[in-house]
Amino acid sequence: MVAVAKLKNKMQRLIIVYNPRSSKHAKINQEVISPAMKLKGYMVGKFEVKHVSLDYNASNLSKIIADGDLVISAGGDGTSSVALNGILLSKKSATLAVLGYGNFNDFAHTLGYTSFAEVISDFENTNPTILYPLEASIDDAHYRYAACYFTIGMFAESTELFDTKKTRGTLKSGKKGITYSLKELAKWYFKNKKRSFLPDSIRLNDKPLNTFATLKSGKKAARAKGDKVSDIIFVNGETVAKLMKGGNFWKRKNEFLLSVSKLSSFHRLTRFMSRSRFKRIPGKIVSNPQRITFDDVSEIEIQGEGEYQKLVIKNLTVQKSDVGIKVLAK
Repeated sequence: MVAVAKLKNKMQRLIIVYNPRSSKHAKINQEVISPAMKLKGYMVGKFEVKHVSLDYNASNLSKIIADGDLVISAGGDGTSSVALNGILLSKKSATLAVLGYGNFNDFAHTLGYTSFAEVISDFENTNPTILYPLEASIDDAHYRYAACYFTIGMFAESTELFDTKKTRGTLKSGKKGITYSLKELAKWYFKNKKRSFLPDSIRLNDKPLNTFATLKSGKKAARAKGDKVSDIIFVNGETVAKLMKGGNFWKRKNEFLLSVSKLSSFHRLTRFMSRSRFKRIPGKIVSNPQRITFDDVSEIEIQGEGEYQKLVIKNLTVQKSDVGIKVLAK
């Protein structure tokens, strides 16, 4: 009830982060923006995500955030990532809430909210939870934060599919959803699975990681010899791509899940997805940091919560952020 008392004495600032190009923008306007404008005791501002880089949007958002703000992300995981990075870059004591209006909504699923009314009620009557995000560094310099996951390789590159004019237009029409998205991903997979998605020579914490043999022993190592890794996934949230189960690592200061796989192999992909769907993404729980290095400067695709970027790099380090962020979570 302390928060309620504060609202009586001072206008509470609320910032809604949204993407007007979202396929569900009409619902966002009806279910979030319009009721927000009618709230009493709140000073409401809107931050429109521009069609430029996540880093540009996060930087601009960070400049308007103040201590005590409630920041609500209403959109997909990319929009939520802008809000998360904006708050962390601002170094202000703000609270983040996430409402999912995207294709997969991993961040929203992790925190558990489905309605604007629930968010406002809990903000006024309960204490926030601390989320410890992943932090990625490229060539030893900060890159960005992610609440749920980072991935490099085939899985990351497949995300480009959802930025094509055809796919985005179909999703924006509102006539098709997750089933359509999965069908399009399947088409992309069978067209591209024979490609090479990661450099031939990779090291994980200074140990060779160019084949599955480096992860196994005995007969399993002999059978795995020559198999090239296609994907490296760092998991922090409850789900990845909605269907794959992660865990509550986001509540832990140091631990997260590391998964190394050859998903370009169809039978391995089938086993991976089956286990990920009904148990948990196969991998091992690690403490930070996890450092990926390449023998030569290499071009890779890196994705965090649906936001991808192609980079030419020498090394990638993923660890838990030293700083947590206040979030509303059920």
